[in-house]
Amino acid sequence: MIVEDDVTLGEMYKMKFEKEGFETKLCIDGFAAISKALEFKPNAILLDIMMPDMNGFETLEVIKKQTAMDTKIIMFSNLNSQSDIDKCMSMWADGYLVKAETTPAQAVNKITDLLMDGDVKSEEAGPSEIICPHCEKKIKLSVQ
Repeated sequence: MIVEDDVTLGEMYKMKFEKEGFETKLCIDGFAAISKALEFKPNAILLDIMMPDMNGFETLEVIKKQTAMDTKIIMFSNLNSQSDIDKCMSMWADGYLVKAETTPAQAVNKITDLLMDGDVKSEEAGPSEIICPHCEKKIKLSVQ
């Protein structure tokens, strides 16, 4: 799954992943990403940080701490300070790619390598609601 608010960039990466045989979903914000992740149960997520409403840090936190999914999450941003990278890794991100320094092929290779390193599992059941780290409201999920 690709979470990117720049639709053109997101579509470009989606096309490359699909060309390489990945079933790929595209979301443009963190709220949609959480809902789609619980429905789709992706093996990996390429997650932008700078997004409106719910940013990538908040989205990462919800997926890693409040769901039962064992999904590899690679942060994907032009934020490239060591403190941003350290923050993501301390929040259990599985990798970090700088957009300006990464081609779609390199992103495919990074995710392929991560998936080959571990036994990625999808959980059959997830939570019925999550807590938004942005506003602290409970969000009911309708996952079928």
